[in-house]
Amino acid sequence: MSTKSINESLFGMIRRQLLCLFFLNPGRSYFLLELVDILRTGRGGVQRELANLVDSGIIVREKSGMKVLFSLSEDCPVTDEIQRLLGKLIDYVEMLSLVIRDCEAAIKTAVISSEEKGEGSLSPKLLVSFDGDSETFCSEIERIELLTGIEITLFAVRPHELKEYIRNNPEAKWISEGSWKLLAGTAEDLIPDDSARESEIREPDLFSGTGFNC
Repeated sequence: MSTKSINESLFGMIRRQLLCLFFLNPGRSYFLLELVDILRTGRGGVQRELANLVDSGIIVREKSGMKVLFSLSEDCPVTDEIQRLLGKLIDYVEMLSLVIRDCEAAIKTAVISSEEKGEGSLSPKLLVSFDGDSETFCSEIERIELLTGIEITLFAVRPHELKEYIRNNPEAKWISEGSWKLLAGTAEDLIPDDSARESEIREPDLFSGTGFNC
């Protein structure tokens, strides 16, 4: 059985996303309109799910001026269990793939580190060659981070700078080590050529120190 079908069987989409926001970011509070904006769905559906979660004692409401803040209850008895379950069900790579597909006109190459999940916090690295304004894409990455509780380290370069970046930047060592998964482009995009290196190799100056000027 796929994780997608498990997700759909256990939780509806709105409830699943709300649970991810609250349980995977337990120190955060949200206004209703903020939740609607993150989930990109109707206000009515979010209000209904919030009401159910508040009634069950999972979420608490707190007045903040003229508005209401929602946050995970500190007394929720199943916090650890739900966090572990959501950690197994969420697929941040699939979410990234969908965002990259939507931005395919601007993204030439995208590669993500393929580190295994451990007991510590997962912080995958994402390298993207981007041709154009990356503001919208960056906001999508921030949204994925909220919905997964995973911090994604983003490196963005222009397409013509990609190979030079991989060749010269220590932060790109994980690519040369082969610890990656390609999300857009081809593997050849990640292989630095030697043209720049060859241009640095010059014939020795035979007239150096002789007083002749060439």
